[in-house]
Amino acid sequence: MIRDILTAHFDRYPLMEARDAVKLIHQHIFGPGHLIQDREKALALIREEMSAAPAGQPLYESIGGGLCRLNLGPCKGRGIPAEDICALFMQAADGTQGDKKAFREAIRELRDMADQGDTPFEAVTLDVLLAAYDEKKCPPLRHSEAYRRAYRPAYRVVIQKRLKDYLARRREGESLQKS
Repeated sequence: MIRDILTAHFDRYPLMEARDAVKLIHQHIFGPGHLIQDREKALALIREEMSAAPAGQPLYESIGGGLCRLNLGPCKGRGIPAEDICALFMQAADGTQGDKKAFREAIRELRDMADQGDTPFEAVTLDVLLAAYDEKKCPPLRHSEAYRRAYRPAYRVVIQKRLKDYLARRREGESLQKS
């Protein structure tokens, strides 16, 4: 499963580095909970990022585990309010539990892919990153500078089913704030 998700992201984002793949796995397993400390700050940051977010992306991209990256640029283009995005983001933070064993298994799968040449980076590069990452107790990572420059990521991790339900309700004229 994680191999398919990683492969899809490597195909879409060929400049992904090892840290971008580990970030994807971290989000896949643990969701976005580490990012939310204050709802008002989270909402302000969403508004700020939406104002500069690129539009030429899909609305959302699956990262597996029932989660997806909701791209802010297309949200802006569709008139999806920052408040609704923040609510979906908060639901994902509250509703996602991580499992360290599953995380380690997914990292092993990534390592196997790197050994087989199925990643856009060398296995040795991943090994160096993972050694430092383990030493720091596996904190959430930022995207690599190359990834940020090339793709200008601006998204929030949300529960995919809740997003689809929200989009269906929105088509019917109901805001998330009413539910």
